[in-house]
Amino acid sequence: MAGKVRYLDSRPDEQLRGITMESSAISLYFKTVHKSRKGEGVTGTEEKDHIKEYLINLIDSPGHVDFSSEVSIASRLCDGAVVLVDVVEGVCSQTVTVLRQCWVDKLKPILVLNKIDRLITELQMSTTEAYLHLSKVIEQVNSVIGSFYAGERMQENYLWRVRMEEGDTTEFVEKDDADIYFSPEKNNVIFASAVDGWGFNVAQFAVIYERKLGVAREKLQKYLWGDYYLDPKTKKIITSKGLKGRNLKPMFVMFVLENIWYVYNVAVLNRDQEKLEKVVKSIKVKVLPRELKSKDTKQLINTIMSQWIPVSNAVLLTVADKLPSPLESQKQRIQSILDFTPGSKLIDSQLRNDMIECNKKGNVSCYVSKMLLIPEADLPENQREAVGQDQLAERGRQARIAAAKAAEAAKMVEDAEKESDDIHSRVQDSTANNEFEFEFEEEGNDGEAEDDRAEKEALVGFARMYSGTLSVGDEVSVLRPRFDPAKPAEHISKTTITSLYLLMGRDLIALKTVPAGNIVGIGGLAGHLLKSGTLVTPGVLGASLAGMNITSPPIVKVALEPENPTQMDRLEKGLELLNQADPCVQTYLEGSGEHILATAGELHLERCLKDLRERFAGIEITASKPVIPYRETIVSEAEMNPSKNPELGRGGDVLTLDKYKITFQTLPLPKEATKLLLENGSTIREIQASENSQKIEEVREEGADEVEGDISGDNNIQGSEAISVDTFREKLGKAFDDYDELKVKDNIRWSSSLVERIAAFGPKRVGPNILFDSEDQQVRRLFSRSSMKASDRFEHEYSLISGFQLAVSQGPLVAEPMEGTAIFIKSIERIPDEDVVPIPNVSGRLISATKDSIHKGFLDWSPRLMLAMYVCDIQASAEVLGKVYAVVQKRKGSIVKEEMKEGTPFFTITAKIPVVEAFGFSDDIRKRTSGAASPQLVFAGFEAIDQDPFWVPATEEELVELGEVADKENVARKYMNTVRKRKGLFVDEKVVENAEKQRTLKKD
Repeated sequence: MAGKVRYLDSRPDEQLRGITMESSAISLYFKTVHKSRKGEGVTGTEEKDHIKEYLINLIDSPGHVDFSSEVSIASRLCDGAVVLVDVVEGVCSQTVTVLRQCWVDKLKPILVLNKIDRLITELQMSTTEAYLHLSKVIEQVNSVIGSFYAGERMQENYLWRVRMEEGDTTEFVEKDDADIYFSPEKNNVIFASAVDGWGFNVAQFAVIYERKLGVAREKLQKYLWGDYYLDPKTKKIITSKGLKGRNLKPMFVMFVLENIWYVYNVAVLNRDQEKLEKVVKSIKVKVLPRELKSKDTKQLINTIMSQWIPVSNAVLLTVADKLPSPLESQKQRIQSILDFTPGSKLIDSQLRNDMIECNKKGNVSCYVSKMLLIPEADLPENQREAVGQDQLAERGRQARIAAAKAAEAAKMVEDAEKESDDIHSRVQDSTANNEFEFEFEEEGNDGEAEDDRAEKEALVGFARMYSGTLSVGDEVSVLRPRFDPAKPAEHISKTTITSLYLLMGRDLIALKTVPAGNIVGIGGLAGHLLKSGTLVTPGVLGASLAGMNITSPPIVKVALEPENPTQMDRLEKGLELLNQADPCVQTYLEGSGEHILATAGELHLERCLKDLRERFAGIEITASKPVIPYRETIVSEAEMNPSKNPELGRGGDVLTLDKYKITFQTLPLPKEATKLLLENGSTIREIQASENSQKIEEVREEGADEVEGDISGDNNIQGSEAISVDTFREKLGKAFDDYDELKVKDNIRWSSSLVERIAAFGPKRVGPNILFDSEDQQVRRLFSRSSMKASDRFEHEYSLISGFQLAVSQGPLVAEPMEGTAIFIKSIERIPDEDVVPIPNVSGRLISATKDSIHKGFLDWSPRLMLAMYVCDIQASAEVLGKVYAVVQKRKGSIVKEEMKEGTPFFTITAKIPVVEAFGFSDDIRKRTSGAASPQLVFAGFEAIDQDPFWVPATEEELVELGEVADKENVARKYMNTVRKRKGLFVDEKVVENAEKQRTLKKD
């Protein structure tokens, strides 16, 4: 049944779409029997069986990019990973993401090359062509891993050089990369066709041919992959050097692929009943005569192959052989996990040792990765127990006795019926006047019952036991994500474990105790954890392990409201449950009173709305059109409107308020500097923490707790090494120096010395915009520690900085965050007292005045609207290539590259598409290509539209060609007006009052 049941896809929409949407776990019991051979300590012909038993906790995680947060959840719980690659499509963007997650979390991976049947039936490759194609796919995967290794090596080399400069004389030790790559002879690659139910690794075929060829399986395993050939004359294994012009086939082709191709040939491609019966007999599989004669070739090949080389055996054998046990894995991984955990140096030393050793008798340490919402009726304690025959007979006997007693009681009731009827009539008379009130109360009770039904969801923690043993009734300390060992009294609570479950896909099995190294479901955490956290033994100082890397940020937002306004409380409760159940969802209440739901993409949004309506809220919900984030920036063009303040330079503006005259100048920030700021938010938080005398670890967490997550173009997993503050300063200074070398002056001398003048980053103190202090230092600086007292600086400096933060968080175009702007404080002058007109609340007025002044300087340049972009990888054949291009162009996308997959008739197209235009894109592609092309959309940051939203024809040539109103649509202006209308901002457009009246050239 492998490849058909989809047992772990328990949701109806998962079964309908054929994709996984939520991570789900199952525990598999697996037993291997190893027969001893001669030379292994066994005398004579005697053979002794060695039995090994395994409990394999398998977590099925989604492959769709919208649900990549589920992959992050699963990776922290596991010791190894099984990575699937389609042999026809090869390495795609999501494959790289999953491999990077394995690298960052130090998981040992196994590679599964799936859909090999397509090479036979669809592409009709020969065995030699298939071998070469498989080799290239493995090379592609290994090149991705090699890039990770090279990046880590460069980072370690850089840190070693830094230590050398500081006087450390330790020699650089280069790590060996021999064991990080996939190679079939190492038994870490599985060749499979899940849909046909078969799979194998090289070791399995080595066992098959061991006795036939008389070669030890260890040697045979080594030579069954690669450029090794069997010399038919000498019966010896030779390399390519010994071919001497002969056209021999590699051993993998001869002994493995040709057998599989032959089975497919006689059963599917060129049906030959006689040969098929011989094949079935030779490989010793049981196939019924009617199945052998069946015309359903897919079912026939599945029946034969799944018995001969079942995929389940291949996967489980490889997992048991190559992946480490919890005891081995935690010795390698726990230290790196703790190093990345804030405050880990303060945790109890015994707890640390228990985690590293996976000590089941030690202190409890359990990481809860997410909260599962399970219908209460599905919990084991609420399900009916299976009843045996004896129990049924006993119940029948008791039922007959009860029926006899009821018959005797019925006689006694007959005498009382007349009296009862009289009482009933009197009750009806007395309650006739209260009929409406009685009905109203019934209606209210129905509503309460409906509420109860909607809320019958139990919270179960999806967790991994790192150390200790957990039992029902145990009291544990719950460490929330912001727990800091330096402040052990905050973000901590105690609870009692009410239930423990073995996770079996859609089913749960109740347990009493769970030792270290297992995946477990935990009850009793409701009200203590929102999404993730850590459980430890009470009184033991632990560290919060809850730090998840979300690779697909929530960028698609909708406003929600119930169709029945009286059910708003149920919507709020439903959003709260959804927020707990989905790690990538963000829900919050805007200042306007709207309930906002932020999701990772279109499919993720669709699933969340379905869950809200059917499970969590249980009501009809109205969702607004998706709201997409934008960014605003400025560029320098050859032809721009004249500057509004020529004497101050472009972007300059003077703010006069009370007794102060402040001069600002707004300029485009160098692109390299903007990119550096976007990629190093964690380092900027460290700078802010140092400035405010706070702990670095606490500020690192703040980035994950923002109501609206920072969305940048950096798609790398945030678990990678963050650069130090000194390195950040050095790189930022270099970006300024390089920008100045390009002769881009902008009335400012761009040099590394400007780094010392940085007063603030924004928005939210970590964004890609910079406020520079004046040369004579009027406000505090982030990097410079001068001896200037606060009393000597500008007295309203915090109002000035708040105005900057407000300005860059809501730009002048569409009130969206700005990106890539530099604001310089040129001077702050004091006006003589006799010329001052005193005004109240200077501090508050200065904030709004600063915002307006920066916006004026922003609009003095050529402003640009930045769209959120998807990078889209599409695989399509030559026949539908033109249709794919048409759909991309219709969606205002652009083709980045197109290349043909070597050895296949498929093209791989990489395109960029605005997120705002991407809704329905996947369905459109499938419809236009009749399902032949399927896109994968990955968020790729923001990209500026190369068009000024305020541009109108001005020169004679433009007026002649386009007319006064420009027949060519200004796309940037269209997007700008759409967003401004949605936000209720002023839109500069003509409105026809009387459409039925005739228009003339002189009068509109």
